[in-house]
Order: sequence, then C-alpha cells, then structure tokens
Amino acid sequence: MQARRAILLVGFLSLGAWGDTTTPLTWQDCVRLAAQKNPQLLSAIRAQEASRDAYRGSYNGIFPHLSLSNNYTASNSEGSEESKLWQAQGTASLDLINASQWASIQNSAAAYRLSQANQLVASSNVLLSLYKAFSTLLYSQEAIGVSQSIRDLWDQNAQMISLRYDSGSESKGNNMRTAAEFLQADVALVQAGRDLRVAQQQLSQSLGQDTFTMPVVTGTWTAPQAPSMPPDFESLVAGLPNVIAQQAVVDQAKAAIRSAQSAIYPALSVNYSKGFEGSSEFPTNNPYWTFTALLSYPLFGGGPTATYYATAAAEKTYDKAREDLRNIREQARSTLESAWSGYLQAQDQVKVQNAFLASAVQRKQESDIMYQSGLMSFQDWELIMTDYVNFQKSFLSAEQNLIAAEGQWRFATGQQLGLGDER
Repeated sequence: MQARRAILLVGFLSLGAWGDTTTPLTWQDCVRLAAQKNPQLLSAIRAQEASRDAYRGSYNGIFPHLSLSNNYTASNSEGSEESKLWQAQGTASLDLINASQWASIQNSAAAYRLSQANQLVASSNVLLSLYKAFSTLLYSQEAIGVSQSIRDLWDQNAQMISLRYDSGSESKGNNMRTAAEFLQADVALVQAGRDLRVAQQQLSQSLGQDTFTMPVVTGTWTAPQAPSMPPDFESLVAGLPNVIAQQAVVDQAKAAIRSAQSAIYPALSVNYSKGFEGSSEFPTNNPYWTFTALLSYPLFGGGPTATYYATAAAEKTYDKAREDLRNIREQARSTLESAWSGYLQAQDQVKVQNAFLASAVQRKQESDIMYQSGLMSFQDWELIMTDYVNFQKSFLSAEQNLIAAEGQWRFATGQQLGLGDER
C-alpha cells in the first residue's frame, strides 16, 4: 500500500471554452487567498481583536482614577454682597476592595478566550469549505475532459454502428440505441460545463472574492495516508476548537456567578482631593485638601432577594454550560471516529476504482476486436462500453471523495487554515 496518494490536477488544460484566462491557482494559492480575504475568517479575527481590547480595558476598573477641575461659583443673598469664587483642584480615587470590578475582569477574560476559540472554529470551518470547493472544482475540471472523451467515444461508436447498419450487418434498433448514447454523452458534456461554472462560484466564495473571477485550479495533490489504527481520540478532543470554545463559555458562566455574588461583598474606596480657591480664574492662594475613605455594604441594594436569585440563575446557567460541554465532547469523539473511517474508506475506494478502471480499459480493447470480428453480440459489446464509461466517472468521483475526506478528517482533528498545507 502506498503511504501517500498523488493526484495530478491537469484538467484545466482541457477546459477549452469552459475555462477562463485566469492564472491557475494551486492549493497553496487558495489557502493564502482564503486567509487574506475570506469574510467569515476575517470577521472572527476582528471579533477576537475587539474582545482582546475590551479585556485589556477592563483593568481600568481597578486602576487609580485621576481628574482635574476648575470651578466657578457665584452666589448672592439678601443683605450681602455678591460672592464670586474660583476653585482649581485635582482628585485621585482608588477602589481598594471591589468584588464587582474583579468579576468584570474575569468575565472579560473568559470572553476573550471564547473569541480566540471562535477564531479557531472559523479557521477550521473555512479550511473544510475550501477543501470541498477545491475538490468540487477539480472534479468539474476533470469531468470536462472525461465527458469530452466519452462523447468522442460514442461519436465514433455511433458512426461505426451507422456504417454497419447501412451495410445491413446491424439492426435499426441497435443503430438508434447507439445514437441515443451519443446524444446522452453530448448533453452530459454541456451539463459538465454548467457544473464547472457552479464549482468556480463556490471556490470564489470560499476565497472571499467580491466578484466572480472563474478560478481554475492546478498542481499536484498528495493525500497523506490515514492512520491504519484508530488514534487516541480522547487526547484529540481536548484540543478541538469547538471544545475549547465551549470551555470558554463555561468559564464565562462561572465568572457570572462571581459577578452575581459580588453584590453581597463590601466595597472600600479612597478619595483624595487637593486644590486652591480664590477670586481669580486660576487661584494660587487658599490651598485646601480632603481625604475620604468610604466603606459601603449594599445589604439589599437590589431588593431583599435580588442577589439570591441572580446567583441561583447564574449557577443554573453554569450547570447548563457544563452539560453542553459534555455533549460537544461526545459529539467530537463521534465525528472523529466517522471522519477517520471515511478517510480510510475513501483511500480504499480510489484503489478499488482504479483496479476496476484498468480492467474496463482492457475489456473495452478486447471487446472492440471481438465485436468487429463478429465474435460478440451488440448487447454484450454495449454493456462493456457502458462499464468503461461508468468506471471512468467512478474513478474520478473516488479521487474527489478522497480530497473531501481528507478535508473532513483535518476538520475533525481541529487543524487550522494554513497549517499542514505544504503540497
């Protein structure tokens, strides 16, 4: 058994009128373009950056606060002169104990981890989408060449049977049947052209192209051999993006419990102000200062049962998040098992279909000689021709399925766009 299966992508050479003058894209080109322009991935990256900045900004809640002010006050009372007073002061404050601020920081940290995990999820999703679009376009390009070959084959067969019918050595029904086979092959070629355009649109979307550019792919595809024995799925599960994302949701729910409970903790803050006052706009005489220490305890700040029910709700949400994490882990193990099995099956099917195609080529060559020599009936010859055509399509489909199965395996194992794409 070969360790790696190489698939040569040469279909673009036979596209003809179906193709475009666009420079053919390799797999590495597609990965690079998707990493630069795919909107789903870019959206996740921007969300991560926004969450990172929000997390860093959340620390301002526990940092000292400094403010400067310049006040003007004018007052007058009956029997006295009007009083005018300017005040210039600076004020510094600091929360020494504030459970709510620390809970907010923990929640922002969990939100940041969630955005990081979501970025990994988006990268894996884009990679899988790119595999599907690339393999579909590859198949569609190759299908053009195969469909053209099949059309030419039935064209030659139809001409041959027509000559035999004209000479009286073949029946009218067989002549009509061969003409119908040619018509079917001709229609299939036209449909292959339409399928190619759909596949080009799908790849263009995966690449994040704003306009339809009719991309063409080329290169040599090498599919790594799937593990012959089941790998350690349990160790793979912990590093999967969707599992990491759900773990961040659990952390967020845990932080929400602390936030709900922070309402029953006392808060201690200090405040110091220093300034000057006088009759001028920026006074420099009459200095003063104030120092304030405030200890507060919101006993029933939101109502007598507000903290109890807020905490109870947060705990239930936390329990739900943990159960969701268990469910996602179990689904991940099932997905890994299915993807591994599908990858091995796809590799086996390429070998099987290749063997069938080789036998179909040999049988076709033999049947052509036997039929033209009168040693084989039309019905038997037609069955062999049909097998030959079908196995060409089946082998091409098996190669497409192998690329798609490799993409599903990489997605199931949590691989990211741009990692392991050397080909």
